[in-house]
Amino acid sequence: MGIPKFFRYISERWPMILQLIEGTQIPEFDNLYLDMNSILHTCTHGNDDDVTKRMTEEEVFAKIFTYIDHLFQTIKPKKVFYMAIDGVAPRAKMNQQRSRRFRTAMDAENALQKALENGEEIPKGEPFDSNSITPGTEFMAKLTKNLKYFIHEKISNDAQWREVEIIFSGHEAPGEGEHKIMDFIRTLRAQKGFDHNTRHCIYGLDADLIILGLSTHAPHFALLREEVVFGRRNPNQAKTLENQNFYLLHLSLLREYMELEFKEIADEMQFEFDFERVLDDFVLVMFVIGNDFLPNLPDLHLNKGAFVVLLQTFKEALLHSDGYINEHGKINLERLRVWLQYLSQFELMNFEKNDIDVEWFNQQLENISLEGERKRARIGKKLLIKQQKKIVGMVKPWIIKEMSEKIPIGTPDEQIPTLPLTNENIVENLDFLKKFAFDLGLIVVHSKSKDTYSLRIDLDGFDASESEEEHVKRLSSLRKTIKSYQQAVLVEDADELQREQDLYNTRFESWKKDYYKDKLGFKADIEENITKLTKNYVEGLQWVLYYYYRGCPSWGWYYRYHYAPRISDLEKGLDQVIEFAKDNPFKPFEQLMSVLPERSKNLIPPVLRPLMYDPKSPILDFYPTEVKLDKNGKTADWEAVVLLPFVDETRLIDAMKPYLSKLSPEEKARNSFGKPLTFTFNPQVDLVYKSPLSGLFSDLEHDHCVEKEYSQPSMEGLNFIYGLLPKAKTGTELLAGFPTLLTLPFKYQLEYNESLVFQQPSRQQSMVLHMDDIYEENNLTLEELSKRYIGRIIYTRWPYLRESKLIGLMNEETVYERKEHIDADKKRHHTRIKRSADNADKKLFNSLKKSMLRNYSKQKAVILDDIRAIVKVLPVVGLTRTENGAFVKNYASQPDYYPLQLMVESISNKDERYIEKPPLPIKEEFPEGSHAIFLGDYAYGGEVIIDGYNNEKRLKITVKKRSVKAEPTIGKERAQQDRNLVQYIPSFLIAKKLGMHPLLLSRLTSKFMVADGNGRHINVGIPVKFEAKHEKVLGYARKGTRGWEYSNLTIQLITEYKSRFPHFFEKLAKVGNGIPIFEDLYPDLSSSETSKMLDQIKAWVKFATEKFVVVSIESDSLTKSSIIAVEEVIQHYSMLPLHPEKKQLANVPRQAILSPRSSLGLLRTQKFELGDRVMYVQDSGKVPLFSKGTVVGYTTLGLNLSIQVLFDHEIVAGNTFGGRLRTKRGLGLDASFLLNLTNKQLVYHSKASKKVAENKTTRKHVKPTNIPNVQKNNKEKVDDIRKKQAHDLLSIIKKSDGHNEVNATVQEDNNSVSVPGDTETTTTVTSIGSTETKKIDGVKDIVLPPNTNVANSIFNAVLHQYDPQTNVAPVAPIAPVNNNTAPMPGLPYNMPEGFATNGLPPMGHPNMGVPIGPPHIYNGSMIPQMNNMQLHPQMYHGAVNMVPVAQEDSAKLTNLIKGNKNTSDKQMKSKAKEVASKRSKKPSSSKSTIVNGKDNSASTKNSVSGDKKKNETNKSKPVKTSDGKIKIKGRPNSSKSITKPAVQSEGK
Repeated sequence: MGIPKFFRYISERWPMILQLIEGTQIPEFDNLYLDMNSILHTCTHGNDDDVTKRMTEEEVFAKIFTYIDHLFQTIKPKKVFYMAIDGVAPRAKMNQQRSRRFRTAMDAENALQKALENGEEIPKGEPFDSNSITPGTEFMAKLTKNLKYFIHEKISNDAQWREVEIIFSGHEAPGEGEHKIMDFIRTLRAQKGFDHNTRHCIYGLDADLIILGLSTHAPHFALLREEVVFGRRNPNQAKTLENQNFYLLHLSLLREYMELEFKEIADEMQFEFDFERVLDDFVLVMFVIGNDFLPNLPDLHLNKGAFVVLLQTFKEALLHSDGYINEHGKINLERLRVWLQYLSQFELMNFEKNDIDVEWFNQQLENISLEGERKRARIGKKLLIKQQKKIVGMVKPWIIKEMSEKIPIGTPDEQIPTLPLTNENIVENLDFLKKFAFDLGLIVVHSKSKDTYSLRIDLDGFDASESEEEHVKRLSSLRKTIKSYQQAVLVEDADELQREQDLYNTRFESWKKDYYKDKLGFKADIEENITKLTKNYVEGLQWVLYYYYRGCPSWGWYYRYHYAPRISDLEKGLDQVIEFAKDNPFKPFEQLMSVLPERSKNLIPPVLRPLMYDPKSPILDFYPTEVKLDKNGKTADWEAVVLLPFVDETRLIDAMKPYLSKLSPEEKARNSFGKPLTFTFNPQVDLVYKSPLSGLFSDLEHDHCVEKEYSQPSMEGLNFIYGLLPKAKTGTELLAGFPTLLTLPFKYQLEYNESLVFQQPSRQQSMVLHMDDIYEENNLTLEELSKRYIGRIIYTRWPYLRESKLIGLMNEETVYERKEHIDADKKRHHTRIKRSADNADKKLFNSLKKSMLRNYSKQKAVILDDIRAIVKVLPVVGLTRTENGAFVKNYASQPDYYPLQLMVESISNKDERYIEKPPLPIKEEFPEGSHAIFLGDYAYGGEVIIDGYNNEKRLKITVKKRSVKAEPTIGKERAQQDRNLVQYIPSFLIAKKLGMHPLLLSRLTSKFMVADGNGRHINVGIPVKFEAKHEKVLGYARKGTRGWEYSNLTIQLITEYKSRFPHFFEKLAKVGNGIPIFEDLYPDLSSSETSKMLDQIKAWVKFATEKFVVVSIESDSLTKSSIIAVEEVIQHYSMLPLHPEKKQLANVPRQAILSPRSSLGLLRTQKFELGDRVMYVQDSGKVPLFSKGTVVGYTTLGLNLSIQVLFDHEIVAGNTFGGRLRTKRGLGLDASFLLNLTNKQLVYHSKASKKVAENKTTRKHVKPTNIPNVQKNNKEKVDDIRKKQAHDLLSIIKKSDGHNEVNATVQEDNNSVSVPGDTETTTTVTSIGSTETKKIDGVKDIVLPPNTNVANSIFNAVLHQYDPQTNVAPVAPIAPVNNNTAPMPGLPYNMPEGFATNGLPPMGHPNMGVPIGPPHIYNGSMIPQMNNMQLHPQMYHGAVNMVPVAQEDSAKLTNLIKGNKNTSDKQMKSKAKEVASKRSKKPSSSKSTIVNGKDNSASTKNSVSGDKKKNETNKSKPVKTSDGKIKIKGRPNSSKSITKPAVQSEGK
């Protein structure tokens, strides 16, 4: 039901009903229901206003799937997941659908025409027509097929989807989506054994869902919806789905607020107050504001105060009625009449407001008008006729005389002062007399025997213990009352008043008739037509009420007018017996022909289309090309009444009948009805499910989902149950997580509080809660409270209570804290301490107090009279699994602060999610055959299958390592590059550099307000930091340990700002702390000149800041260019074969196994950095299990850390990170979904792996100065090995076929032999097929397995680096990976044979050059910089790199390697020896040692000085050194040595 602005008005009147969803800080829900049409419109209407963009059906389906799964993962239902799409609607809804679709088509046509007039380029092809979201269209049929595929895929692969009952009601099943859901809930409630505290959550955007939810009377009911932003929206700030805020509207709070609203009349009602029945009546009252089936009653617009009018008149009706209007869905028409009479007063007010003119005053209609009565009330005047004033004059002297004396209590009746009334006009003015007597404290006494009247003093109204002072006050009040009657406005007599009333009524009736003539065209028989109209409208009220409480009463009934009757005439329609005929819904194509305009004819079958436009069509009048719109008192175009002719059902069906036989089989299927479906998981079923979109989604190879028709439980012998179920919990007994106001005491009142709920202050009244401080009322001191609660669990964030640990209490003088210390036995102890507040404490207390008083008052309408103390707490954020398998509470890292009076000591129902648990037996925690994640050093993050148990503490497992290829490190490289490009400098240094005061810089980079000529405040700063909001602008500012720091980008902006407006900066430098008036800064300029200058400044600031990305202070991200570079590398990397391997392990402790779903707290403890490689480890969600990706950004969302991951493969739920990616690989995920593969923080080491890790750690910490000494001591032994290695490598080079298997290691230094990644100075060389180990004395033995890939990779790197035809390196073939080999030492990314990395990928940054930093270290190997060289576009890390080489040097190298066919082996060796001899003559001081990729020799710094040395290093010549190595010169900043172990050639 569409009630425009209803959601906004209830949110402003009852401000705390909305809860922002932050991680898991929401209740658990049993059932989740999706009103799917809300999702469909959200996912298809993204570019409604932009006709230059197109969205394909495939994109629409992908967005829909993502949205559904996001909502599922947000709520995580425990029992039922119900998805309902609108089927054929009741005829009553079709009028509204028809209006919407005609208007949509008109708006689309107008937008297209406007774009063409503006010269905008329109994409080819038809745009998506949102009218296709109607049952029976091709799009809806495809949607059903795709949704079924999606459900099959999720149930087959997502563990959480398997655990709940999945029900899908598509467009084939008749009925609106939300009412299908309500039918389901009503039926469930009626079943025996139904849980009265079932927790419901329904997603949808329509206001009718709120009313439907209230009609269920279920306290555990919430509505899920997106954040609502009123006002203008910035199209550049569109949020991705993971950054979209969602809210829960809790009906438990809404019910409590409403109960407060009606409690004020509970004691005055003539029958028993029952809030549940009041709620039912409220549902009915809301119908007259307008809905999808009936137009609103005239002038009842929410934006014009109608909501308050409805509430107030409804309260008055309850006070003067004998019972409730809504009797479980049936209207009591006589009681409805009472309310309509009060509501008619609102109509009179509108009449008087619109009809007042000069004649109105001449006729003295002010005397009897409502407005006149209100005016008299404001000034204390009354309206009397002369006869009534005489009665006042007669009573006055008697009452003053009698009241001047005290009358003893207990005086007999015959002695109580009495005044006989002899005036002959008493009977005519009896009503006046009763009111006058009541105001004076008198009783009107009537003697039936004598038929006389008298006044007697009412002694019951006297206070027996009245003091003299109180007596005087009462007498004074009596005189004022009599005076107000004596000063009344006089009318001659009752006839004159009646004449004025008749004139008033005549004008009122004329005003109403004008409405009927103008709006409804009633000209003749007006009264008869009004009666038909009102009866039809009252029928509509009953139809809607039945629809909400009992289901659709009639498919064919509809309201037959565009406008509603006048309120005061509705009584004419009450005298009837309302019954509805049971009938059948329209067929899908009948509905399409009823609601679609001719502009959308392509959505219906071709054979039916001529009926919309053929001049001979018998129903051509149903499809006008132009329609009139009437705003009818509304403000927005979309709210206008669309004046379309109503569709005649008989004519429509008769016109379609001849064409139905010509429909194709597929079209006939679309024109039939279907049933809802239910989907279940069956592991025994393993089929292939064909993809309906093979180009986008692949076939489901292992489908374990079974679908069948869903049948609702039988209602035989059962009745619907109305009202609150008897065992339903409410108030403080609500289940965990559901909010209530009643855990704390308060007083309440409706006030104009200007509550700030939706970005701007409310102009309506809000229910304001004035909180009591129970701790102060019970005289509890802070000392006592600290002893009682510090270190214990309490509850904060009222009314959305959250479990927290109290760690501190403070006021302005004293601080109570909990301190931790560790004793000698390493046991933790906590002590409560008390100390005096220092200056920092006092400042914090006062700051928090001020902000709390303001925020609670304005945002929540909660008044805290004073805050005498503040509590400091650590919220519970989850449970963390310990090493022994126990689960203990996990607390937030940062404390929260709350007013003491809002602290709740305990609750009735604790949240089971946060109850600590002892360790389970290993067989229960890890059942045999179950799956988990391996945390061992081998295959960290690999899939584990539990095979059995060695004992009660040890497991037998199978570990699957999904890939043996090394992880790409491009992310880390680009992160380092970004850090080099975007450098941050402390603010005080920047201020000094820019020559401005630090305070000016601080204001300029946040908020620097100036006032324009109209007094409006304008921010002329460049806001890159937001201290109060804990935010910054990405890439421009960051919060360091010593304060704010700004990047070089910020410096550039400020410098440009200063250069553009130098005089303005000079003025700002002289401004104090206040807000300057811009015109005062330039007293010599005119107002127009200063206004023009300010406009220029505003325009420049807007241009400079419009692309700012505001994030939390803890957030960071790679630059756009780096993200693109990472994506390019990952695309190539993802195409490489995986080559998985399995291992069976025994005696594995539970610490080495991770169950991700029960270890969210542990996973959240991980730290992430840009460039880290991560793996998705949850068996549920938007990403397939074990998917890998690279961290390209992170941000805090509430209490949680959201990681932006660029996945190796495209995913259905993926996005492009706002255009920063070319493919849909990006997704923001909570840290608890991921395992960090780069920084293995959860790794479990066995004794063996721990020893290896310790050895690596020890080697990493070897001081560089020790390395040359080791080399010197072993030089002689090393030289012999080097000579043999060089000889073997020359043998390989000589063989041009390149088929020999080579095992070699690239060395980074000139004279040492080392294992990459280690700091050892020696290595071991092992022959293939042999276990012999060559050992260097004094150095630890290292045995490497046979590795043929390394030498082949080196061979390809050397031989294929130059192609004379292209002058670039050729593309090396992709060779299979040998899984039996160790990782290739020294080659970045450990690429397989055929790959070699020759340099860095192109790096850059917007508006910046490409500075070349020092050499980077990757995987233990130094990558040379490509100074002054143009990189080829296809040069990627982790893939094939093609680098241009200087032609002369390359030719020499090529000739040397390949050799001339006429050149003998002896000549080649001789030439190599000659070059090596020259190399060996260099002084020993040129030797350098590389440790962990760093040059540690003292002479290295000088090795690049001098032109001669530079020329030498630029030549690419292989030379043989005196120690037997082959050296390739000419690599900038480094040279590579090639060491070859024993080689096993073919035939040997």
